[in-house]
Amino acid sequence: MPRPKPPEKLLGRQVRMSDRHWMILQQLGGAEWLRTILDKKAPMPKKYYDNELARIRNPADATFLKRRQGEIND
Repeated sequence: MPRPKPPEKLLGRQVRMSDRHWMILQQLGGAEWLRTILDKKAPMPKKYYDNELARIRNPADATFLKRRQGEIND
């Protein structure tokens, strides 16, 4: 049975931890548990992070908006 598609694109990351910490993480629920905790403890709302990612992925748009803001202030 194939895995369900994740709600967001997942990228491989490396985390440095001891074997003991790795076992604890796996017992707590692994990556799914960690994602839940990160979503729950995030200091900003999800929309903020979505906007930041969109800005980073489209630097031309960010430059245009910055230039446009300068024109408004003139």
